[in-house]
Amino acid sequence: MEPIDTTQPQKRGLLQKAQSILADVTPPFEKWATRSGFKRAAILRPCTTTEGKFYYATDSIGFSAREMAQLVETNDFWMHTLSRAFEWQCFSRDFNELETFDGLFSDDVYNAINKLFFLPFKDKKNPLIFVLVELDDDDDITLAEASETAVTLKNIVEFKNQERKILAKLDTNIDKGLEISESRLYILSLDACIEQELEGVEVPGNELRALVKQAITDNAQMIVAPLFRAPNCSHSGSNGEIKVVLFAKDEEDEQLLAYHISRTLTTLLGREISKNVLFLSAGLCPNKKGTIAFLRQG
Repeated sequence: MEPIDTTQPQKRGLLQKAQSILADVTPPFEKWATRSGFKRAAILRPCTTTEGKFYYATDSIGFSAREMAQLVETNDFWMHTLSRAFEWQCFSRDFNELETFDGLFSDDVYNAINKLFFLPFKDKKNPLIFVLVELDDDDDITLAEASETAVTLKNIVEFKNQERKILAKLDTNIDKGLEISESRLYILSLDACIEQELEGVEVPGNELRALVKQAITDNAQMIVAPLFRAPNCSHSGSNGEIKVVLFAKDEEDEQLLAYHISRTLTTLLGREISKNVLFLSAGLCPNKKGTIAFLRQG
């Protein structure tokens, strides 16, 4: 009879603890990018749909919703354009190296690009791709070591959707909020705005289009989240919706809230289109269970 390895549960426990600590200290993409001095950057993620294999933008900073959709390209394009090595790959206007990428940007942005930096990371066979844009009027970008940046990006991707931690935070916020008032439930609907932004942008197939829309919604949630300070909370839903829970003894001015939200989203949705965001009351909830169910439902 083989001896029982009693160290395995302990090892797993230590690994889980280490991962939890790492998740706590890993910054969200937008905070890390801002701290690094990056004004326009994104992570491109591979996906497979019935239409084929593609890359699309998930986390981003400095890109509008339309520009995020324009970053959609085929797997073959990237595999033939970039090396899969985890190293910085730079393309410069000075050396006439940007023409390959003209379809990824609007004419205005493309004509203002000075350099493009790319860094594959996480998986050698099917890598994610970090893209960094330096415009003519930007300061010269300072890059950290490729290996260091690749590890940071890998951690950001792995720990950004820590559902257990997200729910624990929501749970704590709601407990505190219910001491102030019932949960005031709202739906922030961006669906019509996103559709308007995507007019004229070719995204192959409904599956990929849905992924792009969800990525835009997630970016919008990241942008507006600071408006809803704890114990208030927000959570990305589906179909271009963000669920919001507010706690206040007095009824909120929904028009004023919608105004502040629209101003916050001008970079993502444009000044005019962002005015059309809908901030809709979904009623009141007296308990935590119903509040969490509202935040989590699609």
